[in-house]
Amino acid sequence: MTHQDPHSHSADAVEHHAPIEAQYVRQGRGGVRILWLLIVSAGAAAVLLLGMWLLSNSGFQTVNADAGGTREDSAAFDAPSAAPTPAPAATANPPAT
Repeated sequence: MTHQDPHSHSADAVEHHAPIEAQYVRQGRGGVRILWLLIVSAGAAAVLLLGMWLLSNSGFQTVNADAGGTREDSAAFDAPSAAPTPAPAATANPPAT
């Protein structure tokens, strides 16, 4: 693999007052190496997330033994609620004249 210095291409073009091609002034590098780096990074992130999910999944499968599934626990919610008591009427003071 040959390495081309992007600075020399852009410096020559500036010296001759010619437009510079976009591939020489880009900040990031492209190519197969970057593509493989992205693929490996995404795969590693997916493996880590899957591993964390598998380790923490057992906590979601446990059930609370006292989850309130008995009649005594739900009886308080079956009874009709008492009607709310109305608020006392406010006494209005007549305006001073």
